Amino acid sequence: MRKTFILIVLLAAPALLFSSQRIGAQETSPGSGLGISPVLSEFNLKPGQADKLDINLRNITGGDIIAEATINDFVSDNESGNPRIITDPNKKSPNSIRDFVIGLEGASLAKGEQKKITVTLQAPDKIPPGAYYGIIRFKAVPVSGTSSSQPGAVALTASVGTIVLITVPGNLRDQIQLTNLFVYSNKKAGSFFTSKPNQAGIEVKNLGNGFAQPFGAIELTGNFNKKIFSYQLNNSTPRSSVLPGSTRIFKNDLKNINQPGRYTLTANIAYGSGSVLVAKKTFWYIPVWLAVVILLVLLFLIVATYRLYTGRTGGKRRFKKRR
Repeated sequence: MRKTFILIVLLAAPALLFSSQRIGAQETSPGSGLGISPVLSEFNLKPGQADKLDINLRNITGGDIIAEATINDFVSDNESGNPRIITDPNKKSPNSIRDFVIGLEGASLAKGEQKKITVTLQAPDKIPPGAYYGIIRFKAVPVSGTSSSQPGAVALTASVGTIVLITVPGNLRDQIQLTNLFVYSNKKAGSFFTSKPNQAGIEVKNLGNGFAQPFGAIELTGNFNKKIFSYQLNNSTPRSSVLPGSTRIFKNDLKNINQPGRYTLTANIAYGSGSVLVAKKTFWYIPVWLAVVILLVLLFLIVATYRLYTGRTGGKRRFKKRR
């Protein structure tokens, strides 16, 4: 029996060494030299209708600057919802706001100065219904004669922007697809975890031609189907949008996963006029120490069964020889 125990320990030793560690590096980015508000503006404009967008700029550099204005189209990154700016001026998105913006100009700002810039947004007369979006950016450029080596000076590429979402009402189609549910442990998705899962991701695809703003209840149940945690998806004001034809993963923290076992994440997602989509994902949390115990037990059973089998066959052979 002592030899059996030693054999089990030797076989299980690699499992005892199993561990994982993720090291995150913080990235720092240079200051833009400008403060801007709002960072997001939403409008509903019928064909021919106009509205005003007030943008507040503040010079936070150590010298005088010129804030140069430009309009850029963007696409979704299909994960976080963050925009990927299209910097090529020759590429124009079919959902661009360029034809909506009237009278966009830059501004000169002294050190510490704040200034309001008013932009007119007008929907073209024959614009079709749908979602239109873009980003109005301002680039901080030092005034001529200001040395870039002076404290507070900014690079020519530094910029800030406000995202503009415009809905043209009409024949809008509201349709989303609940494409996937993810569970993460330290940003790594899976269905079997040896460290506590700490985040959920709900992946939604917008199949319509307007902005989709899904919302709903997410529920986590543990052993014996007991509810241990819940939260509201996309519960901000205003709600975050999914661009037409794009995908977005809404991530939120998970809590109260303390015991090993089987868990189920259930998503009830509503959108548009109130249609509801339901999806579930099951995952397991088995900490390393429990995995090792299970492995030891399995190894013990295998070795014990083998010894029992060989003991019986050996006894039968000796019995036959005596006969």
